[in-house]
Amino acid sequence: APAAPAIRTGAAIQPGAYCAKPDYPSASRRLEEEGTVALKFLIDTDGKVLRTEVEKSSGYPCLDEASRNALSKCQFRPGTVDGKPEQSWVTIKYTWRLE
Repeated sequence: APAAPAIRTGAAIQPGAYCAKPDYPSASRRLEEEGTVALKFLIDTDGKVLRTEVEKSSGYPCLDEASRNALSKCQFRPGTVDGKPEQSWVTIKYTWRLE
């Protein structure tokens, strides 16, 4: 009989985990920079971030870097295959708006 397809779940930010909103870089605030950055994270089997990549820039390196730094400190629930944790990529968009 053919093997049943593997049951996969994606990684996600751990509910209730400390995941601080990034601080607006002061230079970006002064220059009135706004934008959305799309980030890719490689999440390890323990939920820690192994690697981050900017998938789509906000157009401002300061905002991109602040997003990477803040979100790389978040704790994730790892993705799984048949209930076993596995490394997986997650994409997150973060939008910077001056209040």
